[in-house]
Amino acid sequence: MEKVIYIYICEDEKVQLNYIRDAMTDYIAHKGINARIAAARQNPEEIIAELQDHCLPAVFFIDVQLDGYDMDGFDLARRLKWMNSEYAIVFLTSNIHMAYKVFEYDLEVLDYVIKEPEYFRQKKINECLQQRLDRIFEKLNSLCDKKNKATISFANGGKVIDVRIEDIIYIQSVAGKHQAEVYLYNRVITVRQPMKSIYEQLNDDFVYANKSCIVNRYKMRELDKKERFLYLDGGLQVEVSYRELRRIAEIMNRNVRKGQ
Repeated sequence: MEKVIYIYICEDEKVQLNYIRDAMTDYIAHKGINARIAAARQNPEEIIAELQDHCLPAVFFIDVQLDGYDMDGFDLARRLKWMNSEYAIVFLTSNIHMAYKVFEYDLEVLDYVIKEPEYFRQKKINECLQQRLDRIFEKLNSLCDKKNKATISFANGGKVIDVRIEDIIYIQSVAGKHQAEVYLYNRVITVRQPMKSIYEQLNDDFVYANKSCIVNRYKMRELDKKERFLYLDGGLQVEVSYRELRRIAEIMNRNVRKGQ
């Protein structure tokens, strides 16, 4: 099933915010895009407060200036990227020179939209804006497809099994054997590969819970610091070492701040 794309809009001008929200709503309905407006706010702090549980893919349309608030658009984008590097950022600006400048910041910006004055003098979506949104959602879909196709190959007996990386909940080495168990939602795969080799093939979504266990940070649900148990998706749980406890706790705290 195609994933829902969650759209967040942060624009300090109320009239412009309402126009962009309504134009976006009409656009995704007309194009049949599986997306929804998760939040449209003037205050950047409210955007962060609105972040929902593991809402990925997510794209943020952020006004560069955000006058009257402690954060400008760049500050908000940096904070979002710190929270989750997979968030897609699109900057909104009425300044053509600033539009090009947004790519100078180390934020992996997806695109930008120039806010032309005529946009806000009409109720229907402007043709130029529609073309820009076509480009943005084409880029976003391309990124989603690339992520969904990311796989890792495991040696299992005399055959090789390809597994989508995002489907892995955790990987546990088997004591006394040169084996590891890969836990997915509906099965466990036993593979003959060293943990170090497996870890090097994974992306930044994975961290060590202890020296013999790697977990997917997006599958974490609850941490019992006293007993050092980490509860994961699928009703699974693993033990966290003293060495990794602080790091896991920091990741869980970030999830709490994101509303996850």
